[in-house]
Amino acid sequence: MHDSCMSKTITVDDDAYKLLSSLKRDARDSFTKVIMRHVHRPAETCGELLDVTENDPPPKVDLKILKKLASERGRRSGGRK
Repeated sequence: MHDSCMSKTITVDDDAYKLLSSLKRDARDSFTKVIMRHVHRPAETCGELLDVTENDPPPKVDLKILKKLASERGRRSGGRK
């Protein structure tokens, strides 16, 4: 089922195509859905910003990286020599 009966053809470079492809959730996910999930109009009011953040799914987080960041919090990178 399509959300719209109208479609447009756009041209993107290889890097943009790879990025869009990597954001697809599964083989049935369309580029339209990927773009609509990740590209938002700027919010003009705090209420619009709140609406957007409340309706978005939680971000994908790599828990291993999150734990590593938390455990290294406050340490200097590289340290002094």
